[in-house]
Amino acid sequence: MVFKFFSSVRSTEKKFRGYVGKPVVTNDGKVIGTVMSIKLSKSDLKPISITVKLSDGSTREFNVGDVGAVFAADKVVFQRFNDEYSGLVSMYRNEVDSIKERLRDIMDKLNKLSDLLLQGGIKEDLYRDIRDRLEKERVKWIRQCNEKISAINDTISEIDKKISDAERRKGELMIKQVVGDLGGDDERNELTGGLEELLNQLRKVRSELLSLRMELEKECY
Repeated sequence: MVFKFFSSVRSTEKKFRGYVGKPVVTNDGKVIGTVMSIKLSKSDLKPISITVKLSDGSTREFNVGDVGAVFAADKVVFQRFNDEYSGLVSMYRNEVDSIKERLRDIMDKLNKLSDLLLQGGIKEDLYRDIRDRLEKERVKWIRQCNEKISAINDTISEIDKKISDAERRKGELMIKQVVGDLGGDDERNELTGGLEELLNQLRKVRSELLSLRMELEKECY
């Protein structure tokens, strides 16, 4: 019985070691990288995490449950894969909208306050007091606006580096393809699908971030 147990352990470990080097894809078939290693639970030998070499050359460990990993015959499918930059764009969008709304609300109040003074509906000392408070609030939100522009610029710089790295990697693989030195299916899949999809995604996110930055610059300056 002990022999059968250890035989089963070795068989399971061998099965999951066989996935090393195989592509990792999303539900829609997008290649996001290749399997580097799979960590198994000591209690029941079920996979608990997967370390993936992403198409941009970086490595990342994913919890099997978080991504809904399915182990197909020749690949691993992530049923729930959220790109980090897509989520970041959504977060920035919400923050930009909030800043724009607050600045416009303050300017609307300042304009109405001026109209009220001109119509004689408010005394000048009260007008100055309320205006000063609104101006202080406006300065605070303009400061937040500038901080958010700086954060977006930092993210754009990160994306530019990833684009540069991916383009360099693509160039290397194209040279290897020309000289007939392409390293098997992994590099072939990386060249024909993974890298181009990554570049398209990064360029799209970069364009969205530039648009958000322009919105803020128009609002703050």
